[in-house]
Amino acid sequence: MRKLIGHIRNSLPTKISLSMFCIVLLVFILANGVSMALSQHHFHPVAMNSARKALNTAVARAERYLRSVENATNITAWIAENKFRPDSLMVLSRRIVEQNGFISGCSISAQPYVFPQEGRYFSAYTVRKGEEIFTVREDDYEYFDYDWYSKAASAGHAVWIDPFMDDNEGSLSAGHVIASYCRPLYGRNNRLVGVISTDFSLPELSRAMSSEKPYRNSYFILLGHDGLYFDHPDTTRILTSTIFDPTDGHYFSDKLALGRNMITGKSGTMHADVAGVHCLICYEPVPGTNWSAALVSPEKDVLLRYRLLDISILLIVFFALLFILFICRRTVVRAFAPMTLLERQARLITDGDYFSQMPPGNPNSVIGTLQNSFAYMQEVLRNDIIEINKKTEDLARHNDELEKATAALEEALRRRCDFVSNMTHQIRTPLNLVMGFAQLLRDSGDGAMPPQESRRIIHVIDYNAMILRRMSLMLYDSSDRGYHDEIVSLAPAPVSPNEVARECIGYTNRYFPDAAVKLETSLEDSFTIVSDHLYLMRSIREILYNSAKYSDGQNISLHVSANKTRVRFVFEDTGKGINEGNQESIFNPFYKWDSFSEGLGIGLPLTKRHVILLGGTLELDSDYRKGCRFIMEIPVEAPTDGPYGI
Repeated sequence: MRKLIGHIRNSLPTKISLSMFCIVLLVFILANGVSMALSQHHFHPVAMNSARKALNTAVARAERYLRSVENATNITAWIAENKFRPDSLMVLSRRIVEQNGFISGCSISAQPYVFPQEGRYFSAYTVRKGEEIFTVREDDYEYFDYDWYSKAASAGHAVWIDPFMDDNEGSLSAGHVIASYCRPLYGRNNRLVGVISTDFSLPELSRAMSSEKPYRNSYFILLGHDGLYFDHPDTTRILTSTIFDPTDGHYFSDKLALGRNMITGKSGTMHADVAGVHCLICYEPVPGTNWSAALVSPEKDVLLRYRLLDISILLIVFFALLFILFICRRTVVRAFAPMTLLERQARLITDGDYFSQMPPGNPNSVIGTLQNSFAYMQEVLRNDIIEINKKTEDLARHNDELEKATAALEEALRRRCDFVSNMTHQIRTPLNLVMGFAQLLRDSGDGAMPPQESRRIIHVIDYNAMILRRMSLMLYDSSDRGYHDEIVSLAPAPVSPNEVARECIGYTNRYFPDAAVKLETSLEDSFTIVSDHLYLMRSIREILYNSAKYSDGQNISLHVSANKTRVRFVFEDTGKGINEGNQESIFNPFYKWDSFSEGLGIGLPLTKRHVILLGGTLELDSDYRKGCRFIMEIPVEAPTDGPYGI
């Protein structure tokens, strides 16, 4: 046995023969399966259409049956309206049953006291029982409350009444399930005088529908508007259960979906399992009523006449032979394919392509073993190259990160040195002025210096003291402790924007008496917002200070306006402004585009921080070209989820 298996493994002709045998066997099996699938796929729509036509024919027979009842009733109703007398009603009730074999009964009932001599009730009723016909005046009972009378009378036109068991009305009864077509009768002056109700046997309608059975095991069902069975092979369900009732204690989605479609008057087809049999169900409404009919047919019966397996099998076998020829050729080619692959992969490696992977071969053959060994070598080589490339990329990325970190550290050290040097210079300059002028005042003595010169010196001392106080305050605010104290000390209270603006303008005029600051406001002085007075004042004062210091000082304006939620402060000045290259950096801490200018580079960043903590915004208007324009907005009400809640 082992020798035979070894011979097969190493013999190409044997492999080809076995492959052909397996292919023929596979094709034969597939041919049968495909032929059945093709047959079902091709003829299934035709079979469904045939089933729908069978249902249409049955519904058409039922419709003709119902139209016949309607026509006979309408003719009799016209005669009864013209001869509405007790004796005539008895004759007409009998005549309609005698002349129409499909009608099982007819009642012509009058409104109360239409015939005074007959009393409150008068109803002529004729019923067919076998070969005999009985006509009577029914015993007195409240027929006005029955559906066959009340629905027609209230509707004012002819209506169909759902089937019912006629076994307890009046003095006569049909004794079986009937359906009624009821029409109101009108006398002179269009006054309702009575109702004519024509009955027909529901089993007769069922026999009319199923007189031609389309398939051996098919059957019809008839539902009312609420899903009640009017016709079903299981007669115990008629008028006693609905399609929505559980079967064997379970609700089935197919059955519920069919019921919903039928009671809503839809037409269509669906597939469902009925008692374990896969069935095709066609349904459509019965015209002129609120009933719906369905044809239930096992799919094997529907498709029985359309199966053309013989032709399909012949075609499949023909194409299978062509397929076998193709596979045989392909088998031989593929037998030598590994050698071709080995040669091609070796050439690719020589050309520097290490990532093309050779597919695995059959481990039970010599060529397949060689192919797998070569594929394994390729995989190891590819993984090594990938690992080397990955390490090279990681090293390059690490070097890049080191270069960036080094540059950032050098920049931080440079900015630190610049800040310390600048801070020392900014503090030493006003401090020297204060000390120098203070020494001058002390040396001059009382009354030795003209008053105007004394005031000028005092103003210089006051101005430089203000600069020192401003820088020390900004240095403290820029620290972590200053930021924490700012958050903790925020205290919202009613603040008048106009009052704060005037206070800040007065502060600016104190140190820049030559600067012309103009206030324009659209608010009343009584208008207030809820904010922190100190930090709002410091924010406005800092921007006005910069405008007075760095502009031409001639056209500084502050515009104050408000809407329902925010107050807007617009600061404008004329002068050289801020060039576009520095506009994005002015709010960065310790940034100065001119290293020789006064200041520490933290005034505007701190101001923006104050405004944000107040719940507002501060922006530079980059579209303004005459100088600088800053726009600050503060909420009318202090934010509830911001720093005030900390």
